[in-house]
Amino acid sequence: MKAPRSLPVAAIRLAMAAAILAAALLFPLLPPVPTAPAQDDMTHLAPDALAPHSRPAARFVHDTHNEKARIDECGTCHHGTTEDGRRDPAAPTSEGTPCADCHAAANGTGGKGTPLERAYHRQCMGCHREQGKGPTACGGCHTKV
Repeated sequence: MKAPRSLPVAAIRLAMAAAILAAALLFPLLPPVPTAPAQDDMTHLAPDALAPHSRPAARFVHDTHNEKARIDECGTCHHGTTEDGRRDPAAPTSEGTPCADCHAAANGTGGKGTPLERAYHRQCMGCHREQGKGPTACGGCHTKV
């Protein structure tokens, strides 16, 4: 019985190079595969304190928004307060504290001062109006997904 004839090393290298070149040329022709955004970056502002919701939750992608709006300081949105509950830019930020801990919901539970829904609307729409950018009508933030 004869031993099988093997290909010369040069022929194998040439075949591998041709396969790699073909793959490199054909790869750009593949249809793009959509990628989903990271779950951590997807946020909807729909605190339980405001339930039942009369509109869809306001869609808010925190990092994307802040990058686009060039917001670097957390205190820009997560404001601090004085001991009597008044907004104070010099006080430590409220970052990490749910807004409902300080702002009462419409149903009267928790917080004090500015009601929760009004606090959200003042914060977001007030800044959008001041900057002349971003949605200021209900449907601009409360969109169906």
